[in-house]
Amino acid sequence: MKQKVMAVLAVSLSLVLGVALAEVVFRLALPPVPGDDDGSNLEYLKAVQRSPGAPRLFPPDYSVVFDIRGLYEGAETVAFHVGPHRFIAPEPARKARYQVLFLGGSVTEGMFLPDAARWPGRLGDGDEIATYNAGMSEAGMLSQYITAKYLAERGDRFDLVVLATNHNDSAWSRRFADVNSRYRFDQFSSGLATIYEKDYLTGHKSRRFSFRTLAWAKYLLRVARMTAAASAKPPAGAAQNNSVPEPPSMAVAGLLKIQGGQQNLPKVELDACNGADSPRKLTDLAFEDWKANLSEFRSEMKRLLGAELLVVSEPSTYGAPSSSFHFADMRVPLTCATSDGLRAVEARDAVEYMKGRGRAYLEAARLAGAMTFDLADVMASVADGPQGGAYFFDSIHPTPKGAEKFADYLRPALEEALASIGKK
Repeated sequence: MKQKVMAVLAVSLSLVLGVALAEVVFRLALPPVPGDDDGSNLEYLKAVQRSPGAPRLFPPDYSVVFDIRGLYEGAETVAFHVGPHRFIAPEPARKARYQVLFLGGSVTEGMFLPDAARWPGRLGDGDEIATYNAGMSEAGMLSQYITAKYLAERGDRFDLVVLATNHNDSAWSRRFADVNSRYRFDQFSSGLATIYEKDYLTGHKSRRFSFRTLAWAKYLLRVARMTAAASAKPPAGAAQNNSVPEPPSMAVAGLLKIQGGQQNLPKVELDACNGADSPRKLTDLAFEDWKANLSEFRSEMKRLLGAELLVVSEPSTYGAPSSSFHFADMRVPLTCATSDGLRAVEARDAVEYMKGRGRAYLEAARLAGAMTFDLADVMASVADGPQGGAYFFDSIHPTPKGAEKFADYLRPALEEALASIGKK
């Protein structure tokens, strides 16, 4: 009996040591699993959801791979790279006549795009314009102020800062109001600490670590299953299945999960929204915060970085037909409380509302003396046109084709802003 117990203990110890050794080998030899909740998605979230007060910059030489099959035409896996100076690739290799810093959220970051496809990088122009991408998912104006302060303290200087935060700022204004605070310079640290404790420390405690061995095993099994499903042919005469197919990647599955079936909600006109979450009320809240913050933000960019400020509105694609999207329509609809419960806002009203919110953002910037460009307005004919889904993979994030349009439309405004700086 004693020998059997010892044998079981020996086998158990061998298994534990084997798994531990495999985990060490996998962590040394392999990157995080592409686009898995146990792999790169988790490690990316850990980089994004950092403690309050930290600059919104990824670690130097950070790299992660995402599985994005089905996200847009030609999407397979995409590698996200950060340069040695903590700017998102492509990081300029040398100085140019003008140094331009881009501050924004995931739209500026270029979420799920190849390095060469991101719109800030596309605006670089050899020895004339060097573009530095400091965007990060969830970042707003006030968190990017901390980024600018960090860059200034290490000695970086720029000629122009391009700010594109109206989507995230609107969300932050609401989140601060939800914890009885305001999205303002003087309340930012305390309010953010409360939100961070509520949303991240509590909500993500169980997701702080992943076994890479298990994650890779799950990933390889999933790839084999998806490959088999894609190559399988239905029997002759079998009925055609017109239901939505299995998501081809974790990126697609994650976006569909965020959407949560809200597209199936009954549709209402914007005037029917009568709760505290009324889009118009939320824009009024954000507008007051923008007016309070942008003047100080502009003066601080000049003091800290020596830079002028160009504020750019972010486009959206609520008017495009569902059929124009590559795999599935992954847009999160504009929703609000009504007398009949939660409802989705009609597409035509959502389009006009988002344009109006962008204009409010730029109006606050003009009142602060900043230069402005309404990218949302000039992109509208493309974003809300019959092929809008070819330019965006969800409500706001551009595909490579959309990012190319962003750069094409913004380039003249950027050159005009730099020319005005040169004259000064």
